[in-house]
This record gives sequence, structure tokens and C-alpha cells, in this order.
Amino acid sequence: MNKTVIITGGARRIGKGLAIQFANSGWNVGIIYNKSADSAIETVQLIEQTGVKAFAIQADVSQHNGIQNAIVKMVEHFGEVRVLVNNAAIYPERQSLKELTVDSWEQVMNTNLRSIFSASQKFAELAKNGSRIINIASLGGFRIWKQRIPYNVSKAGVIQLTKALALELAPSLSVNSVSPGTIEIKDEIADAGALIPMDRIPMKRYGNVNDIFDAVYFFANCSSFITGQNISIDGGFSL
Repeated sequence: MNKTVIITGGARRIGKGLAIQFANSGWNVGIIYNKSADSAIETVQLIEQTGVKAFAIQADVSQHNGIQNAIVKMVEHFGEVRVLVNNAAIYPERQSLKELTVDSWEQVMNTNLRSIFSASQKFAELAKNGSRIINIASLGGFRIWKQRIPYNVSKAGVIQLTKALALELAPSLSVNSVSPGTIEIKDEIADAGALIPMDRIPMKRYGNVNDIFDAVYFFANCSSFITGQNISIDGGFSL
């Protein structure tokens, strides 16, 4: 019987890459998406071509009831889900403290941080012992970037939430996080200034989805004794 993974934000960018890589590794994949319906359909088709099962559900992860209902439907559809990857997030435009509004602050916090609480809470209720939660954090959870206040705070919160969930859910579930640095997405043109100069990265290249998948897949399969941990995928940049 194939294992099953749920990936939030699984219709595009890093989430899509993770979904396809899990499928290539023989896993059934459930995708939760918000506005990327066409990409979700395409991703499901690509997954099914590998011979595994795929299922996509629309939900706004920033809405507590919406994401929890999506988790319930996923588990009902597949019967058993082994891994939840909380990947969905937004990276808003730069805003100074003076420009920052309560609405924009809450949008980032609800999407990047509260969504992980909401999804994990329901998943933990439904999942069997030995299941895993893997949160996609960011190097921005450790470093401060100019005029990225909500993003930096939300991703720092993801790392702390990972540790808190790991303690709360042990010994039934393990919870870990992955923190990407500068990542290039295939066939996608990065925004101006989004990529740091490559010569500042010790490994002299940008990361890619495969690099992130290696860490996520490790946490999906490693000993449950490994919990509350974070792996930074940054080519040594944080050094």
C-alpha cells in the first residue's frame, strides 16, 4: 500500500515540485490549493502519470475552518495519511513600519503561521501514531531582512511552533521543519533583487526544489526519535 502525503500550497512553485517528487517516490499525494486551480489540475495529472493516486482540494489556508475541513476531506478520501507538509505561504512586497497595516500583518500571520497551527491541529486529531508533520519555514526565520517584518516574524514563529508541536504531540507524532535559503524555481523568473549574489553562497549556486525535497523526504522517513528539529537548505549561506 502506498504511503500518502498532504501538501498545502501544492499546486505551484516549491509545493508542486515536492508533490511531483513524492509521487516519483511512490507516494499518493493530496494537494491543497487556493487560487491556482489550473496548476492544481496539471499537477494532479502529472502525479497520476507516475501510477499513484492524487487528489486536490481548494481551501484558503488563512481561514481556520477552511483548512481544517480540507484536512478532514483529504483523510476521508485517502483513508490514511502519513505525512502533512505545511508549505503554503506568502512573501509580500517590502513595507516599512510606517506603511505596514494591521490587515497586511494579519494576512501574513494567518497564511504563514496560523495556517500551520490550524492544519496541524486537525491532522494530529485524525492521524495514526507514527505520522509526521513537516513545516516549511525559511532562512528568514533566523535572519532579519529589511522591510520584511511580517514575513520574518511569521517564519520565526513557524520554527518555534514546530518545536512546541513536537513536544506536545510526542510520542505519537514527530514534527520537524525545513528552512530554505535562496531557491530558484525551474521555468520561473525571479523578481528583481530576490536572488542574492551567488558568490555570497559558499556552495556557489542557488538551491532548487530537489534540495528541499531531500530534507523533507528525510523527515518523512527518518526515525520518529528525530523531532523538533530544523534543517537549513542554504548552501552554507547562514555560516
